[in-house]
Amino acid sequence: MSRGVIYAILSAFAFSIQNVIVKELSYTTSTGEIAFFRGFLSALLILGLMRIQHVHLSKRDIPTLTLRGVLGGIGMICIFYALRGMPLADVSIISQLSAFFVMLFAAIFLKEVLPPGSKLPLLVIFIGGCLVVRPWNFSSFNVYSLFALGQAVFAAGAYTTVSKLTGSGRHHPYEVVLYFLVCAALSGIVLMALTDGFVMPAHGDWIYYGGLALFSVIAQIWMTNAYATANPVVVSFVSYIGVFFNALWGFVIFGEILTGLTVAGGVLIIGGSMYLTKLKHDKIAEMAKMQERKQKEA
Repeated sequence: MSRGVIYAILSAFAFSIQNVIVKELSYTTSTGEIAFFRGFLSALLILGLMRIQHVHLSKRDIPTLTLRGVLGGIGMICIFYALRGMPLADVSIISQLSAFFVMLFAAIFLKEVLPPGSKLPLLVIFIGGCLVVRPWNFSSFNVYSLFALGQAVFAAGAYTTVSKLTGSGRHHPYEVVLYFLVCAALSGIVLMALTDGFVMPAHGDWIYYGGLALFSVIAQIWMTNAYATANPVVVSFVSYIGVFFNALWGFVIFGEILTGLTVAGGVLIIGGSMYLTKLKHDKIAEMAKMQERKQKEA
């Protein structure tokens, strides 16, 4: 097993632990407060790493960095709300719909042409999403489902801006993550001001908040290392193991059980997303070969 694959598995594991902590905190703490401490404490950790590794903030692309942060912050609040009222596995599966929206946003905003053969997996993903969300069943389709869908949409928007930022090579991943965490903390403050306000955490809650910040940052770093040391397609495929981790914790810790429709929908979403990812990277590889051929001919 390659080092990149190990990093991808560890990252998925850390993200699943983050979700467990958020769900546990949601029983006694407002979403705004969870978002604030997650963003604030994680930002402090990132700043410490930036100082140690001599990574400096740039003065370029600030509007795009801010947009990435705002989209990521809103998406984080959406998933925190979803975790309050949905099983961990359901939220994790619906989050995978971000691959569907990333492809659409890239075509709309970045003017990228959809890879040949992408219409079928997009349709498969859409059908899978309907099976998980079940909009025809009022008892299953609730406001928490809408928040989970919202997270997938905002995450896709954030990924689209990240692709533009990292593609330029002018921004360290820590800088991109820092903007997201600061905006997440500010979103938490706004949400607290609009709802229940701030309540001083109990002594035990500080342990949860510390773990939340630590696992969030570690997950981001491991994911970055995974993409830096392994084939992006392989990393994307391996990352879907996060659905298994979330389903496992949901069953063991919270007594949650997957329904048949959720399993079927999850298979369609993950299968379609994996195929879509392969098509996209095959197209990128083909374009790179064509560019290389043109340079040789020149």
